[in-house]
Amino acid sequence: MYKNNSVKRKYPCKGMFSFKERSDIIIAYMAKKIIILLGVPGSGKGTQARLLVRDLGMVQISTGDLLRALETDPNADATDLQKLSEMKAGRLVADELIYKLAFAEITKNIEAGKTVVLDGAIRSVVQAKAYDEFFVSKGWGNKVMALELTMSDELSLARLTKRRLCKACGHIMPYSPENEALLNCPDCGGELIVRADDNEATIMKRIAEQGNAKVRPVADYYAETGRLIQVDGSRDIAVVDSEVRPILLG
Repeated sequence: MYKNNSVKRKYPCKGMFSFKERSDIIIAYMAKKIIILLGVPGSGKGTQARLLVRDLGMVQISTGDLLRALETDPNADATDLQKLSEMKAGRLVADELIYKLAFAEITKNIEAGKTVVLDGAIRSVVQAKAYDEFFVSKGWGNKVMALELTMSDELSLARLTKRRLCKACGHIMPYSPENEALLNCPDCGGELIVRADDNEATIMKRIAEQGNAKVRPVADYYAETGRLIQVDGSRDIAVVDSEVRPILLG
């Protein structure tokens, strides 16, 4: 298993990149077209995905976003909508529906020359193998990297009970010491509130379903094929980001 926890190099923000520097960055990360983010709830997967989208032009693919888009698509397949309805009624989402939506979105973006970041899309070894079969069928088998943001279940619980949501734009503000005192959203200025479902009982259930006991087999699957990199996700956002960038940029 490859662990890269020794990187000390800081990485500049988007505004500090010259045109040539941004061109060099694009060339550097072209080798890996598919970044799979792994980690327990609250480990910062979504935050890191958004930073990679903002600063490096990658495309974030979240199954939650795909399902929400399906619900509002006037041309959606009736069978897909039925499966979505069953999910909202409390049944598990059929893997086939997730594969159909995710594979189409991945294909569209990679064929457009983009690097995609899969945010929490793969949650079992069965799913990981299905994605690998798809990647190999498209000739992308050697373009995959799995990045795990490691964190304890205990810290996951602590973070999720303290994170907040922008009442205006819906931006989720992850907990960190540097933003704990914020009252307003840094994106739109809206009021930050605690999410209704961010109570301890609900979060404990999420951790039981998506915590380290579930993440570990998937991470081990990628480790066994030399495609796993681990970064300590328990630290501040900026520190984690400063370590993730050099890894992805080779």
